[in-house]
Amino acid sequence: MKILIKENIQKALKKLYNIENIEFKVEEPKNKDFGDISTNIAFLIAKTLRRPPRVIAEDLAQYLKSQEEIYKKVEVAGPGFINMFLAEKFLHSQLKEILEKGEDYYKEDLGKGRKIQVEYISANPTGPLHLGHARGGAVGDTIANLLEFFGWNVVREYYINDAGNQIYLLGVSILYRYAEKLGKEEIQKALEKEFEENGYKGEYIKEIAEEIIELYGEQLVQIPLKEAIEFASEYGLNKLLNEIREDIRNFGVKFNVWFSEKSLYKTKFVEKTLSYLRKKGLLYEKEGAIWFKSSLFGDDKDRVVIKKDGSYTYFAGDIAYHYNKYLRNFYKVINVWGADHHGYIPRIKAVIKAFGGKEDWLEVVLIQMVKLYREGKEIKMSKRKGKFITLREILEELKGKDPLRFMLLTKASNTQLDFDIELAKKQSNENPVYYVQYAHARICGIFRNAKESLGISSIDIKDFNPSLLSSEEELSLIKKISLLKDELIDISESLNVHLLPWMAVGLAKDFHHYYNHNRILTEDRELTKARLALIRAIQIALRLLLRIMGVSAPERM
Repeated sequence: MKILIKENIQKALKKLYNIENIEFKVEEPKNKDFGDISTNIAFLIAKTLRRPPRVIAEDLAQYLKSQEEIYKKVEVAGPGFINMFLAEKFLHSQLKEILEKGEDYYKEDLGKGRKIQVEYISANPTGPLHLGHARGGAVGDTIANLLEFFGWNVVREYYINDAGNQIYLLGVSILYRYAEKLGKEEIQKALEKEFEENGYKGEYIKEIAEEIIELYGEQLVQIPLKEAIEFASEYGLNKLLNEIREDIRNFGVKFNVWFSEKSLYKTKFVEKTLSYLRKKGLLYEKEGAIWFKSSLFGDDKDRVVIKKDGSYTYFAGDIAYHYNKYLRNFYKVINVWGADHHGYIPRIKAVIKAFGGKEDWLEVVLIQMVKLYREGKEIKMSKRKGKFITLREILEELKGKDPLRFMLLTKASNTQLDFDIELAKKQSNENPVYYVQYAHARICGIFRNAKESLGISSIDIKDFNPSLLSSEEELSLIKKISLLKDELIDISESLNVHLLPWMAVGLAKDFHHYYNHNRILTEDRELTKARLALIRAIQIALRLLLRIMGVSAPERM
């Protein structure tokens, strides 16, 4: 709706002043007395036209007033704000369009099929997924769903950190527990220092060790220690990665690409990437190490890519991975990272600029930690110490993904989120996901009753009389579901997906209020059809919001 009104104002600017391509906003005023839509366009062009903003606003208002099919009233306020009150006929036309087009009403081909990558979760495969990973999954998957809805060709990617020290330590941890179970003290002693200082202590490590004993007995004792660690690393990696894939499926998250970090080294792509930077004169040697001139591109200092011992740093692998992304010709790349990676952003952006890309080609969405609460008490967790509740355990307790996905989206991703598992399990209006799903199920129930008791089906409401929907509450509901398209477009650009659950809660609240104060199925058949048409449009909007968030829209509860 805002797009339509904006286009309308642009036509007025062209006709009255021969002005084009002006960037301006149309917004919903917080105070209803200031209209349905307001704009400050007069202030933006006053200097160009050398006229007072109020005079310009009055000219534009006069032009807009003539379009009675859209505006009931257009007023100029203060020094030059234009406040527009929408006509009932216009709102009714939007309602009809929603019913005719369904979810397609809300679509806009913003992406035009251009390729965009969203990389999310990308948890080290050294243990099961936990709540922090789940939050990244919910945010990343919702961003991908929304971009896909608006015409982007979305590549959903998981970067598997299957190389480096953490995978070695996984092997050390498994082999230590393997030796412990078999009573092989010599092996335990050889691994003890590394295990105690940096190893993984969770029960899942013991389970993997026991599985290896069942399948291979004492075979790992009979081979060199290095080979035994490598075997344990590979076995543990594959097992944990398979479990991660399964948990992700159960959480309703999808990926097109699972990209192996190890492949960058196997194919010598890291070497090729650094060779490319060397040819550009962006690497140099100092103190026996090789450095990347990241300070030339906005980073606060240069960074080591090859250590004195000749091994690559983590950063070298990340440079190669982002060069690989760059070569895949994405229009844009979105990385969903943990908040602890905040300091990493400038150096990766420096890398992109070194490749010749624009800084805004990469956008990073940061995910803050999640605290788990049960009965008002925080459950302290530590992955390294093995004290944590897994995503799988939470999904089993909640009996599904819906409450978790919805509630993990309820706060801006760069702020800490408290997840109350007891609230998530409640079948009451206190639980926001239940409240929204119940609104959808209630509408489904109303339509079943309409068919059974009055013989009115979905087809019958297509010829409803919109003039019967004239109360302030009804017009406000129509405006809300019409403006939803503009809000979704804004979120697809800002990536503020935490607004989605609250939009759904707000719409559910307005529906419940309308239902509690107005009979939907009345003795007046025409009025019934009109009210059914309104709640059908609300149902379309609720279902779309839930689908974008990856939450189901049940028909019965």
